[in-house]
Amino acid sequence: MARYYIDIHDGEQLVRDDEGFEFDSASNAMRAAARSATEIGTSKLAKGATSDVVIEVRDQQDQRIVTVTASMTIEWHDPLP
Repeated sequence: MARYYIDIHDGEQLVRDDEGFEFDSASNAMRAAARSATEIGTSKLAKGATSDVVIEVRDQQDQRIVTVTASMTIEWHDPLP
């Protein structure tokens, strides 16, 4: 098992992960980051915010190995009811 660090930027603040999580592969760390981006983005959308959620995964050598971006846009084409 290797330790990966998942940093979250939700459009308002950057939360740097200093403790990390253990995963058996970089692919599993990426999947966890994607799930987190989805959950955070959904929560923000429910509050009316549509800024991107960017999650970066770093390895034990502090090297960025993957970036996951969740982006949501809402376009109204008619006036609000």
